[in-house]
Amino acid sequence: MKTFTFDDLLQSYFSERWLTERSRISYSVPVKLFRRFVGQDKLPAEVSRDDVREWREFCFSEEGRNLAHSSWNNYCRHNRILFKHAIDHALIDISFNPFAKMEVSSPKKRKKTLSKRQVEMAREAIGLYKKMEWYRKKPSVLHPVWFWEIVFETFYHTGIRLTQLLLMKPEDINLKSRVLTATWQGAKNNREHFVPISNALYPHLENLMNSAKMVGIQRGEQLFNVNRFSVRHRMETMDSWQVESFYQKLSQICGYQMSPHRFRHTLGTELMKEPDRNLHIVKALLGHSNISTTLEYVEVDIGSLRSALEGRV
Repeated sequence: MKTFTFDDLLQSYFSERWLTERSRISYSVPVKLFRRFVGQDKLPAEVSRDDVREWREFCFSEEGRNLAHSSWNNYCRHNRILFKHAIDHALIDISFNPFAKMEVSSPKKRKKTLSKRQVEMAREAIGLYKKMEWYRKKPSVLHPVWFWEIVFETFYHTGIRLTQLLLMKPEDINLKSRVLTATWQGAKNNREHFVPISNALYPHLENLMNSAKMVGIQRGEQLFNVNRFSVRHRMETMDSWQVESFYQKLSQICGYQMSPHRFRHTLGTELMKEPDRNLHIVKALLGHSNISTTLEYVEVDIGSLRSALEGRV
């Protein structure tokens, strides 16, 4: 019992759960951070509630970089699950979970969405840089602009997650049936779902598929890979940092914050503003398991609130 380590705890939990690599990392990182605070030699059975309380105070301090409430709750939740596993399986000799009820109330901020004007301004900026790159015959700050335009439009029209875009392969796009497959590996709920390819998105994906064929991208290889189309990028596969770098540059050009996840919130919000809005359709499109998750993505339209109030008169 006494020699059961944190590494043993992680391996025991992973052996009982079918987890993706991404999910394993989500457990390993909070454990690593906690051990860095309490000391690498401390064993799970030696962890006290005071240790957790002191770690929480440290995380919310300036020295701990004023951790966000949601980040702390995420760290706490993963450690609590691991300790529950150890207690339930009698792997450590303690009866009370030191991470139980140690979460904090997290402020619920309004989800960030983009207005139609902001989207159009971003499109205008992308179009301008595309013309500049074409006429000057040299890479621009958004190089290669044609590729990033496809990434931009794919996020806007599908609302898929960044990881799902990175994991997409040529066989995941069926231009004939006009259906895009959002892979289960990139979803938080491990569920695959399908997204219709709209008329506005179709020419962009057709361009990408043709370009991928020209550079020799094979079935099973990463489709959205800027490194295969760029004279500047030299990595084997495209990662989240490269996508985030593009959005940071575009945000600086436009003067407001943009990210793939903001398009996800924007899509859910805009669809719920339609006269024939259907929450179940939005849920299916975003690939959620339950309605309550979908509701968190839908921002209430202030115009609708005003109409409701005026209707009382």
